[in-house]
Amino acid sequence: MRVVVHGEAVRFGAWELTWIESSHCPPDRYPGVIEAPVVPPARASAYRCGEAWSILVRHDSGRSLPVQGSAGFVPDALAGREAEVAYLGVGQLGLLPRTYLTDYWAHTVRAVGARGVVLTHWDDFFRGLDRPLRALPYAGDDLDVTTRVLTESAVDDGMRLAMPTLWRREDPWALT
Repeated sequence: MRVVVHGEAVRFGAWELTWIESSHCPPDRYPGVIEAPVVPPARASAYRCGEAWSILVRHDSGRSLPVQGSAGFVPDALAGREAEVAYLGVGQLGLLPRTYLTDYWAHTVRAVGARGVVLTHWDDFFRGLDRPLRALPYAGDDLDVTTRVLTESAVDDGMRLAMPTLWRREDPWALT
């Protein structure tokens, strides 16, 4: 285990990962840090959010992408960074105001100059991966709203959106 620091780049073979402080998608239902190991079975509230990060992934070939695991952001945190494709966590975006979605797009995708976007963290994470993916139930999200607003942003910016297929190898740079 390694504790990461904002702005720190760490090498893993031909890959360099840089951690940028971010935030969890609002509302953060379980804020705070986990002070001791959580032993299952445990309530969902035992799994505190702690820190949220944007991770800028860069390969020695020059290819790069940010991974925005949660649909939260810190304004201008990615400004001045460059990436070809953005991996965006979009869980719970569909329940937020349209302005939040357009701000999220601006502070992630536009901030790094991405030319393609892969939507992640949209599926029902209470369902096992041995079954086909499906969207989170409506009480937790509205994926139709999310995809409609983000598709409009992608069209405005002349780029493509994609959703990964479970257990299929993907080439993220095929979107550029």
